[in-house]
Amino acid sequence: MEKKVKKYGSAPLPFQGQKRRHVHEFSNLIKEIRPNLVVDLFGGSGLLSYVAKRANPSSRVIYNDYDNYCERLSQIGKTNELLRYLREILHDIPNDAKITGNLREIILRKLATENEGYVDWITISVALLFSMRYVTNYAEFEKGTLYNKVPMFDYVADGYLDGLEVVHADYSELC
Repeated sequence: MEKKVKKYGSAPLPFQGQKRRHVHEFSNLIKEIRPNLVVDLFGGSGLLSYVAKRANPSSRVIYNDYDNYCERLSQIGKTNELLRYLREILHDIPNDAKITGNLREIILRKLATENEGYVDWITISVALLFSMRYVTNYAEFEKGTLYNKVPMFDYVADGYLDGLEVVHADYSELC
């Protein structure tokens, strides 16, 4: 039996500045011109690289992961574990409600402990901070006001980077 492959219309994890509004047009353009090589200089979440490879599987697609999005994807299991923990302790808190007092302190202690390993602060920001407020470390995070915006689903990135050549470089080095 053939394995069902997930199709992505947006990046698997939150990413500020996504190009998701242009996915359909970009896919159509790639199908029409069928380039042998696509170089995504400003790869971000890799969404356009993903779309280019799916629209024209025979093309060579180079994804410039300058922002190290691949690391976030590789740690998606840890991120999902943390989000499950947050769902559990916030189950009585309404969506978008402010998190204060003892519950806020419990969350901050948990995140401080997790910070000794790996924390995807951008995804955790989306789950607990005010809309579109992204932070990249614990020190920034603990200053924020917390809200229950924890998604009710686990993130999935199966097959997202399949077939892509991933590089980590300044765009000028690839030109």
